[in-house]
Amino acid sequence: MGLPYRDEQMIRWLSSQLRGVISLGGYTVNTVFWCIPLFVMTFLKAAVPWRPWRRRCGRILTGIAEMWVWGNNMNQSLVGKTRWRVQGLETLQRRGWYLVLANHQSWVDILVLQRIFHRRIPFLKFFIKRELFWFPLLGQAWWALDFPFIKRYTPSFLKKKPHLKGRDIEITTRACRKFRTMPV
Repeated sequence: MGLPYRDEQMIRWLSSQLRGVISLGGYTVNTVFWCIPLFVMTFLKAAVPWRPWRRRCGRILTGIAEMWVWGNNMNQSLVGKTRWRVQGLETLQRRGWYLVLANHQSWVDILVLQRIFHRRIPFLKFFIKRELFWFPLLGQAWWALDFPFIKRYTPSFLKKKPHLKGRDIEITTRACRKFRTMPV
């Protein structure tokens, strides 16, 4: 004899709520865990102003970030029920440069892109709103990983301060110059 329909719905609802809490806990623990070596390595990179040292530190930072993404992917696998069906990954190269465009709808987009492209292409670098730098741990981690921070201005603001027009293009160009030596 099974449970009444309403009880089954309640159990499913509780089950999804519990999975959500466990998943959030997994992301939090994984982020805190990997931010510690990430921030230590960032300090070491900044402490020695020698270009070969900084390049080497940059590669180590990317390795740490890839382990962070791996942990997030494991969290998704253990807690989530998502079935992935992705095509066209066979020709991607880890040493190539890619421009990934997405119609960004929510923070989940980033986790999905990282899941799909993890270790198939170079580590993804996102252009991020400057205000997100202040988001605890994540903002500083993105900065440490050289994600470009973009300040977007409204048309009315640019009317008052026209000298700032094109500033986001300047930042993008600078980021692209920086990424010439390391595939992203």
